[in-house]
Amino acid sequence: MLQRGAPRLPGLGLEKYSAALERGWQKLSLLGLYAVGLFLGAKTAGGAASGWQARLLELLRAQRLNRADLSAFGSALGYFGTDFLFMLAAFLLGLCAAGLPFVLLLPVLRGMGTGVVSGWLYMVYGLHGVGYSVLVLCPAAVVSLLIMLAYCKESMLMSGDMLLVVNNKQEKMESSLRLYVTRYLVLLLVSVLAAALDALCFAMFAGIFEL
Repeated sequence: MLQRGAPRLPGLGLEKYSAALERGWQKLSLLGLYAVGLFLGAKTAGGAASGWQARLLELLRAQRLNRADLSAFGSALGYFGTDFLFMLAAFLLGLCAAGLPFVLLLPVLRGMGTGVVSGWLYMVYGLHGVGYSVLVLCPAAVVSLLIMLAYCKESMLMSGDMLLVVNNKQEKMESSLRLYVTRYLVLLLVSVLAAALDALCFAMFAGIFEL
């Protein structure tokens, strides 16, 4: 079970190694789930029916035209809104004793969204679609992924703490809750940078590609 007070490996100065290993496997697991989502999204794009592809084409074109008409602030705000919704869902799930399985779904869903768009761009536009993905979509997506790994890990730990409270195995939660909220606020501020990066990449590179 995930919890903040998990026991460390005894003796021989292995405590720090154990803590690093614990942090590492959690994030690697989340990264693996994101990769599963990418794969599923790409397969969905590749196997989509022509009618679905046409609708997606119109949606992407409409989004691109709408973004072109927006100010840099408006473009960044739209990207931030998506990040905020995922972060809010993870935050609330972390406060639930049964939230852990649902937290694990978030990187899968986020990966599927990225996989569908990137896979479809490659399938329809070939190297131009790859270039658009690399220059316009990927920079902010990588930052958002790192942020998601961090806040999903926090939610996993907090959900484990909540389960201990429900089972009367842990009483004091004030300090854990304060730390939880503080870390989320920091990650929320960092997500503003991801939104700004997305707006910058779109302004600099989207015009190169005629999609």
